Amino acid sequence: MKKKNINKAKVLDVGAGTGNLALKFLENNCEVTASDVSEKSLELLKRLSGENDNLKLALIKDKRLPFKDNEFDIVGTYSVLHHIPDYLFTVKEMIRVCKPNGFIYIDHEGNNNRWNPDGKLSEYNSLTKQTKIEHLEKLFKTRELFTFDFLKTVFIKTFINKRYQREGDIHVWKDDHVELDKVKKTFKDNGCEIIEEVDYLMYKPKGGEEVYKTFASFCSDSKYLIVKKKK
Repeated sequence: MKKKNINKAKVLDVGAGTGNLALKFLENNCEVTASDVSEKSLELLKRLSGENDNLKLALIKDKRLPFKDNEFDIVGTYSVLHHIPDYLFTVKEMIRVCKPNGFIYIDHEGNNNRWNPDGKLSEYNSLTKQTKIEHLEKLFKTRELFTFDFLKTVFIKTFINKRYQREGDIHVWKDDHVELDKVKKTFKDNGCEIIEEVDYLMYKPKGGEEVYKTFASFCSDSKYLIVKKKK
């Protein structure tokens, strides 16, 4: 008896970087399109994938995603929206390129607790926050302390823009952050249903597993959403 051919899920990773999401979908035999504004990151992802035949690369050159309407079964993004000036437009684009009955996944964005922490989250942040000396020691060990990129960052933060971030984070401030309530409204206004919404606590190495487990059960600072696009 011949086995039936099973169509591979067609997945788009928006802001793929070096593959936090893309590599996991490849491990599950999906057909993955990794898209990003950085050509270097995409080339590194290609190498990390072992030149996987199921991986396609797409360079993003504009606000609009370079794909057709209703093209992907799954559209995902991890730790990306806070890098994008008009992140709600990107959410609409993710909806546009997702097939009817397909799924959209957004992860690693700060939830409301992060911007208005209660006593327990404040305590966790205090226990896990690196001091300036610890941060400098880390930069020294990794040799980042003497790179042009680090020196440029110091100059810009000192003389030009105190909010400048090397990784391009722009919506990570209490008075200017990704507003997930607006993200959820955008989904609902564009024919989508939120089927899973989970708040969780991000792990921070300084505190270790013991501190994390102590606090993870009763406080959170991040959220992920799983959304279904209706017919």
